[in-house]
Amino acid sequence: MSASGPADDLPPPPAARLIERKIGLDGSAREFPLERWLVGPRLIVGRWSAIDDPQYENLAGFTSWGVWWPGLPYGAYRVHAPDGSLRVHRLDALNRVECDGEAVSFEDLLLDVIIKPDGEAAIEDEDEVEQALADGRLDIEQRWRIAWARDMFERRPALLVRRIDAAIAEAVEAVRIEARG
Repeated sequence: MSASGPADDLPPPPAARLIERKIGLDGSAREFPLERWLVGPRLIVGRWSAIDDPQYENLAGFTSWGVWWPGLPYGAYRVHAPDGSLRVHRLDALNRVECDGEAVSFEDLLLDVIIKPDGEAAIEDEDEVEQALADGRLDIEQRWRIAWARDMFERRPALLVRRIDAAIAEAVEAVRIEARG
């Protein structure tokens, strides 16, 4: 599957489901229903569809692959328009990525980057990070993970896009293999 091409070369989505649980610094949690494409100790891949999530009916037809690597300071999304074309890659600085097979949970550390299809990268929400620092809401581990993620976002956006696309390709291939029995 091409990063920017239509999704019609995908195998049928897995029936298994996965919940994405995004935990804020204040402990609040938001949950999103995902198709469960790959769950393993080093890589978790799910796909969200606006069709499956009625609270986002204004995004009908949009899909977003979610990719998480336990231990790394970021998770990623690859967002596709209804025609399958690539809209953006988005990465979030994260802490405590865990998956029990039913849900992938993580702490959102505020800092994000948007990488457009042409490779242009824009870091977002630095003001929220600065406010959290000023308010004393970030411990030393969280600050270290934000700095690590920021360094990757600024210096290695092309590598991050390749890593995201490779993870999704691995998940798609795993589903294909499973479907063949």
